[in-house]
Amino acid sequence: MRKLLFTGFLAIAMIVGVNAQTAGYDHIKAPYGHGEDSINCRVNLSLMQTAAKAESFEGALVPWTSVYENCPGSSKNIYIYGPRIFKSLFEKETDVAKKKEYLDKTMEIYDSRLKYFGNDDAEGTILAFKTYDYMEMMGDQADQNLIYSWLSKAVNDMEDQMYPLDAYSYLMVSSLTRYLNDNSVKDQYITDYFNIVGYVDQAIANSADNQANAEYLGMVKDGIVQGFVNSGAGDCKTLTEYYADKVEPNKENKDMLNEVINALGSVGCTDTDLYFTAAEYLHQLEPTANAAIGLANKALRDKDFTTAVKYYTEAANLESDKNKSSDYMMQLAGIFSNQRNFARARQAANEALEFNPNNGDAYILIGQLYASSANNIFSETEKAGLVYCAAVDKLQRARSVDPSVAAKANSLINSYSAAFLDTETAFMMGYKAGDTVHIPGWIGENTTVRLR
Repeated sequence: MRKLLFTGFLAIAMIVGVNAQTAGYDHIKAPYGHGEDSINCRVNLSLMQTAAKAESFEGALVPWTSVYENCPGSSKNIYIYGPRIFKSLFEKETDVAKKKEYLDKTMEIYDSRLKYFGNDDAEGTILAFKTYDYMEMMGDQADQNLIYSWLSKAVNDMEDQMYPLDAYSYLMVSSLTRYLNDNSVKDQYITDYFNIVGYVDQAIANSADNQANAEYLGMVKDGIVQGFVNSGAGDCKTLTEYYADKVEPNKENKDMLNEVINALGSVGCTDTDLYFTAAEYLHQLEPTANAAIGLANKALRDKDFTTAVKYYTEAANLESDKNKSSDYMMQLAGIFSNQRNFARARQAANEALEFNPNNGDAYILIGQLYASSANNIFSETEKAGLVYCAAVDKLQRARSVDPSVAAKANSLINSYSAAFLDTETAFMMGYKAGDTVHIPGWIGENTTVRLR
């Protein structure tokens, strides 16, 4: 019965027909038209909405066309369901000419929506939705310059009031795509980046009473910043100039100070006064791994190694990401190694392994430290080959826990193996392959004798 009724409704729509818009149509004073036109409009609106809600888009086409052409100011639903109808037709169509016709019609609907319901939604919002449908319909064949043009107008018109919120992301993806395809637009990409980040920051501030929006915008910003960092467009000079006047006014703003430290750190800009100042302010507010690393870098620049050790250790203990903590301790191990304080370097490397037992670089460093001491452990220099056995122990461990360092470990193993005791020398000294020996001194470990 329901199907029969629906078929009957469609028949009525066909009888009503699709006529040219009645002369003198006034969408403000009489949005449905007058007399019979008004009745026809209301009937077709009902038919269109019923069919569209049931996702019977082909069935919705005739009544939709009638209201679109005869009473376009009667309901915003004309412009909500219209794109859905033509996107459905577009998806099913195989003829290229017809697909273009459906695409063009979809774009036209958004332009008409601005004319008849432009006061209901901001122009930027409507333009963003138009762009989204264009991107969906065109896929990989979408014109990035057209997408950029539409979204740039939408976002720059609405600034921190932009809705939908993801328009910020889509604009920056488009801007980045243009830059990656044509490096001559680098300056525009950089300008877009700083403008959009500014809009998003203000939008977050505007969302103080809407935690969900604030969190979503935070994720949007993180994605935009990461894209910029990875793009290669940003450099130390560019970021320093941008953040130069933002640190002092925000010296009590932990989020901004973290952003400055992360942004500068991401491009290796960790030895500037701006970076150090942000780190100092952040550490005063709340000791964090980011702040401690900043102060550690400052201490290194000033060759204050005692302070550097203090802050690297603090950073490792404050960091929630154990892999980063391990990396911080490896930086500390590198400092001690450069000072030829091998025992402290090994200690730091072992602490790196406590944070990340699969840090192959830590084992490799320890092996290299052993090899560097080979001629200074035993009073008989001929026994240096035994120290290399201990070094190879660490290298074998490195490649077993961390396949990413296997090539480096194997290269060092081949090199150090050439320094093992030869069979004759080992025999004269009372050693044979497979014996367990103790390596004295700062190493203080047992190893298995290997011969060449």
